[in-house]
Amino acid sequence: MTLPKYCFDTHALVWYFKGVKTLSNKAKQILDQTFEGNAIAFIPSIVILEAFHISLKDKEFIFSKFIKYLARTKFIVIPMNEETLKIGFGLSEKINIHDRSVVSTAIYTKSTLVTKDGILRNLFPTETIW
Repeated sequence: MTLPKYCFDTHALVWYFKGVKTLSNKAKQILDQTFEGNAIAFIPSIVILEAFHISLKDKEFIFSKFIKYLARTKFIVIPMNEETLKIGFGLSEKINIHDRSVVSTAIYTKSTLVTKDGILRNLFPTETIW
């Protein structure tokens, strides 16, 4: 059996961790599936940095606890590398630099992008979920 593959944008992971009610039901189901070990999960390295940045502004969001929480399952952090850079350079000019990293990681890993970002959902060349 081949497990589904997902690439997560920052909001999905942070909101799941915090229990934010505006996380979509579909995104929550996918993250539940991931934490149960029934999906392969990729995290672009920029998402880790963005989560850290959120922790600097939101004192209730403890970055070290978030990282330990992610470590409970097999999330794979994908670093910015030559391949993701090449993909990112070829994306629409409408996508900002952080989002280019997220989209290029999803393309590189051949995974479904889980994002609330409407611009990415409209411009992403393959399936997205929110």
